[in-house]
Amino acid sequence: MVEDKDFFGIFKLRNLRGKQNRFRLAKFIIMIGFIIVGIVVLSVFIPRAGISVEIIQRAEVIGTMELLSVRVSNNNFETLQNVTVQFGENGNIQPVGNMGPFSSIMITPDREDWNFDKVIVEGNNGAARHVQTR
Repeated sequence: MVEDKDFFGIFKLRNLRGKQNRFRLAKFIIMIGFIIVGIVVLSVFIPRAGISVEIIQRAEVIGTMELLSVRVSNNNFETLQNVTVQFGENGNIQPVGNMGPFSSIMITPDREDWNFDKVIVEGNNGAARHVQTR
């Protein structure tokens, strides 16, 4: 006698005929789909969690205008308090304030701070710190 295979208590493979078993099969397929979507979302979200800093530097074709800015993103569920940004070790500290969950801001350094080698972002009174080199 062939043993019945039971997948997660939803349906048995022996008899897939009938309306009730089709609903069980559809329920099983939908559950597997939700599991796959959950795995994909977590695999994308987990590596990007935390504070991220992106340095954006653009120059016009003519060379008369240069743009230098930094995007700071808070990819946490918590609000960061007292966020500060410093361009280089000896640069001026620019207070940003509070950053809500999943928020980002663009900051442009002062003209005298354009030759920085790294960006230091601190939040929660130094508890959260991120250093991005140029």
